[in-house]
Amino acid sequence: MISALDASVSWYSYWVALGVLSSIGLGAGLHTFVLFLGPHIARVTLTAHECMDVSFAVRGARAFECVRVEGVAGFGDVLRKVLVESLCWGAGTAIGELPPYFIARAAAQGSELERLRAQTALSLKDRTLLGVHSLLRRFGFLGILLFAAIPNPLFDLAGITCGHFQIPFWTFFGATLLGKSVIKATVQTMVVITAFSEETISGVLLVLQRWSPWVHSVASRVLSQQMAFGQESESSVLGSMWNACVALMLVYFVVSTLEAFAQSYVTDIKRWSWQKR
Repeated sequence: MISALDASVSWYSYWVALGVLSSIGLGAGLHTFVLFLGPHIARVTLTAHECMDVSFAVRGARAFECVRVEGVAGFGDVLRKVLVESLCWGAGTAIGELPPYFIARAAAQGSELERLRAQTALSLKDRTLLGVHSLLRRFGFLGILLFAAIPNPLFDLAGITCGHFQIPFWTFFGATLLGKSVIKATVQTMVVITAFSEETISGVLLVLQRWSPWVHSVASRVLSQQMAFGQESESSVLGSMWNACVALMLVYFVVSTLEAFAQSYVTDIKRWSWQKR
């Protein structure tokens, strides 16, 4: 009982941590949906259609082994199978948005809004902050929810603006959590399930068969290898390509992070040298 609880906590904490890694770092986060959650949802979808059931395990020694082959695994069945992992990942992305909010809130001094409005000449940054604040003030909770629910590379700016102008924490975090976890992550999950459904794959293979029989045969063979349940084929072409892709993405993430730190350090050294003069 306790070991099963520990395994469940570890499993779902893993997805929360991946969500944090995805959104933390002002846009420099690791794209963990593409690297981890998306492939997991795709594998669950393919397994469900092969087994025609969703009673198989998704973790452990017997993961993705068919328990029985009967019935039909519908869209709703697959969605319920991966929904908790998706919500945990989405909650992690919401948590990863908190550092910009807290940093901006701590850095704000006095009534920053009145100070900006009193200035006659505003920089592009200040005008942008005032514009985002105007939108957030006009729509409030729903505005933050909208920013969080859609694929939005500028959401970090919304978090910084909310912290900068002292938007209440629970207003910001509550809207971000609902938008990223309940709405955005669920919609992304539904898109992946639809893309890897039996009907979609059959349609794609049919088009490939008409336009390029050779590509169709390769795609069919790769899919057959991936749906060999209970066996991990080390020679799998798709598996090898995927492992290489993950390795390259991780290397790129580490290199870009080190480069950002190095640039920041050089900038600080130059500023210190200039002030010393």
